[in-house]
Amino acid sequence: MSSWTIDISAGEFFLDFAWMGLLLVFATYLRSKIGLLQKYLIPANLIAGTIGLILGANLLGWIDLTSDRLGTYVYHLLALLFIALGLRAPRSKIGLSSVKFGIIFISVYLVQAIIGLLIAFLLFYTLMPELFVGIGFLPPLAFGMNPGIAYSIGSNWEQFGFEHGGIVGLTYSAAGFLVAYTVGIGLVRRGIKKGKAAYIDSDSDLPDDVKKGIVANPKNNGAEKITTSPENIESLSFHIGLIGLAFILTYGMVALMEMGLVRVGAENEVSTLWSFHFIFAAMVALFLRKLIDLFGASWLIDDITMTRCSNLFMDFMIVASVAAISLVVVAHYWLPLLAISVAVVLATWIVISFLTNNTFQKYTLERFAAIFGNMTGTLQSALVLLRILDSGMKSPVSYNLVYGSGLALVFGFPLLLLINAPVHYFSDLVQGFWVVLFALAAYLVLLAIAWQYLNRNSED
Repeated sequence: MSSWTIDISAGEFFLDFAWMGLLLVFATYLRSKIGLLQKYLIPANLIAGTIGLILGANLLGWIDLTSDRLGTYVYHLLALLFIALGLRAPRSKIGLSSVKFGIIFISVYLVQAIIGLLIAFLLFYTLMPELFVGIGFLPPLAFGMNPGIAYSIGSNWEQFGFEHGGIVGLTYSAAGFLVAYTVGIGLVRRGIKKGKAAYIDSDSDLPDDVKKGIVANPKNNGAEKITTSPENIESLSFHIGLIGLAFILTYGMVALMEMGLVRVGAENEVSTLWSFHFIFAAMVALFLRKLIDLFGASWLIDDITMTRCSNLFMDFMIVASVAAISLVVVAHYWLPLLAISVAVVLATWIVISFLTNNTFQKYTLERFAAIFGNMTGTLQSALVLLRILDSGMKSPVSYNLVYGSGLALVFGFPLLLLINAPVHYFSDLVQGFWVVLFALAAYLVLLAIAWQYLNRNSED
């Protein structure tokens, strides 16, 4: 739980977020002026993170942004992100297409992990006998999930011999963002030129607001609701307070579980417990939302406000995750990082392309773009790629994306259980990761069987 005990002063904390905020503002300006950034729709958070990497302590040293502090922010922002999402109103209708999205997501997770581990083993047995082979297990966390998870698990593995594991996880994530906004947009434009898009004939139809990232003529957001009286408390403050409550409850819950592990003599599991704090944060948020609904106070929570809070946490998390990358670490691990990233991206493209073309008769390109963006970057990059094709979100793809992501967390729970098995249950880590590799392959076979069954049913 080093991210809870790292020594950060109040001044450093507020200055770090002030710098990241300033970088976001500057990045927004650059996006509105530079054609190349507009062409690839590079979001301000990624631009800001890159500038922070260049100006920060890891390169030029002009800004006091260090990897340790930024990594800690990534860790905690991940929990806040899951809480904000969990406090939103539950959805009742999922649909068969969303189930298929969930299975595609977890299938890609498994393929990314299998490919990554195979390359890590190849390097371990040939050129890099000192390599921590778990480096091949980080791609599904960094590419398929988000930088916070990759950092959390990578940092946990540092005590088992994975030097700078957290930074390696963030480096994978940065590579995934780069792929989502370059390769992803290239694939989308190629699909448009081939006439596969449902709503547009050419990519020149993108409005300037989307390209520049700034709305020229802002409109009132009538959908957002103010749920408290301003003279009592600002509605946004109330929502942030609820997120804070869930965060405190999460800390208390995990701390109690830590005490339980220590009492039964399972001290080795404590670090793993804290690395999965984001899962407990999501559970606490869902439980708190259920309580609020049971007491008839659900009207106090506005979903749009909670979504905006989650977007806020996501923006700062991405800035911190990219700016925290250490070029020294990248130079040390350049061969496995490059080999695994290239192979995983290629495999991701092949699997998603095959599965979407195999099962979806409508909005095939839109679904491919959304899934590819999600499985190389984050939900944000998935929506960026989707918006190129469906600016008005008229298709059901955005709903499939959100519901499928939730289902993927359920389907992917065995994957999360397997992640730390080699470091805790095997004296030989390499042997442990081999066992996990075969377990992943077996799970992939089971999913393939389930996929064939689902494909007998028509798309909903």
